Amino acid sequence: MRIFHVAIAGVAAIAGAGAIAGGTIRADVIGAGTAAINPVLAGWKLPQNVAAPNGIRIKSGLHEPAADSGNPLGLPRPLENAVRLAQLNPVNTGNPSVAPLKWVGMLKNPAPTQKAPNAYDFCTAQFIKPNVVLTAGHCLKDLTANPTGPWFDLSKQTFTLQFQNGEGSQTFKTLCGATNPLWTLPANYNSMPADQQNIAFLTAAQHDYAMILVDGTSPTGVMPYQLDWKGKWVAATRIGYAVDILNGQIIQESHGIVFFSDAIPMFPQSFPNIVVHWQSLTDLTNGTSGGGWITNFGPTEAATDNVLIAVTSFNSASLPGAEMAAYLTAAEFNPLLTFVSNGCK
Repeated sequence: MRIFHVAIAGVAAIAGAGAIAGGTIRADVIGAGTAAINPVLAGWKLPQNVAAPNGIRIKSGLHEPAADSGNPLGLPRPLENAVRLAQLNPVNTGNPSVAPLKWVGMLKNPAPTQKAPNAYDFCTAQFIKPNVVLTAGHCLKDLTANPTGPWFDLSKQTFTLQFQNGEGSQTFKTLCGATNPLWTLPANYNSMPADQQNIAFLTAAQHDYAMILVDGTSPTGVMPYQLDWKGKWVAATRIGYAVDILNGQIIQESHGIVFFSDAIPMFPQSFPNIVVHWQSLTDLTNGTSGGGWITNFGPTEAATDNVLIAVTSFNSASLPGAEMAAYLTAAEFNPLLTFVSNGCK
C-alpha cells in the first residue's frame, strides 16, 4: 500500500512504507498488484480509543456486536440507562433525507477481535464529488496507534450514504484512498518523550484529512466546500455519528463558534493551521472523525448554503466542548483531490 498520507483525527505520520518523497502523492491503492504493500497484517486490531499523552483523542468510533440475538445488527448498547443529551434536545439530531446531511454517511473499517470478530471501526464522511468522499486522515491511517503501519485494509472499507439505524440509501466500496502527504509522524514516534510526541502529533494534525474514490456515484449530490477561508467564517455546525449519542445510529449536529488555535492560544506552541470548533455538546466525539464543519447550515440548497470548511480530527480531555480540525488550503487539498479522482495514480 503506498500512501498519500496527511491528516488523521489527531495527526498522523507517514514513515517507512508509503512515505511521500519530494511532495509526490502516494496512495493506499487497492488492486495495485504485487508492488502494493498490504497495510493490514493478520491479527492486527484497532484499540477503541487512542489517546496521546496529553489526553488528545482521535475521534473514530468502535462498534462491537452484541453477545445475544436481542441486538441482531450487532450494534453497541447504550453505555447507561440515562437519557442522552441528544434525546433531551432533539435539535441536535439530524435528518439525513435533506441537505446537507443527505450527502453524508458512515465510513466503516472492519476491526475484528477474537471476542468480537464482526467489530468495526467507523468514521463520518461526505461526498465532495460524485464519486469522491472526504473524511479524516486517521480514518485511513491511524498514525498515533501505528506510526508506520499497518493501517486499515481499504479493500474491506465501505461507505454507507445517509446511514441511520443500521441502514442507508446506498453502500459503496472503496476503490482507493489517500491521505494528505503531511499527515505523518516520525518513525520513532512511540519512543519519543511525551512533549515531543505532542508536538509531532499537532504538527501532523494540521493536515489530518483524506479522500476516497468509491465504486459508484452519489444519488443525492455533493457537498459544497471552501478552501483558504480564513477571516470569512466565525461559526459552523459540526456533524457526525457520535457513539455516545444514540449509539452512533443517527447523525448529530451541533452549532458552535470557529477560530484558529493560535488566535486564542490552545497549546504551548503555535499551530496556525489547526482550527477549533467550540460548543456545549461534549458527547459529540468518538465516531465523528471526518464529519464536516458546515457554514450556513440548513435544508435549502444554494451556492452559499451548506459549505464545508473542515472535517473533525481530534479533541483534548482538558478542553471539553472543543474539537480540532485541519485548515483546508488549496495548495494541499486540490492536488489530493486530483490524485484520488484519477484513481490514485
